[in-house]
Amino acid sequence: MEQQLLKMMEQINNQFDKMNQQFAAIDKRFDGMDRRFDSIDRRLDKVESRIESLQETVENNAVEFRSSFRHIEEKLGHHDKMFELVSGELNNKRWL
Repeated sequence: MEQQLLKMMEQINNQFDKMNQQFAAIDKRFDGMDRRFDSIDRRLDKVESRIESLQETVENNAVEFRSSFRHIEEKLGHHDKMFELVSGELNNKRWL
């Protein structure tokens, strides 16, 4: 009887050892997953900062383009008035 108890205790100890090994393997896998998630977080942070930088660049370009278009429109307006003036002068000279 005592021998059977010792054998059962040894089997139980073996089972606990196997469980401990399995838990150690699971812990390693979780550690690996944690490292991967940390890496993903860092990469996403970089992507986020690049997106913010691009957004700022686009906004700055939009402001600059609007300013340039206003300047071009003003110049075209001046040229249009100049053409009207020259055209009027030429028309007046033809009739004279």
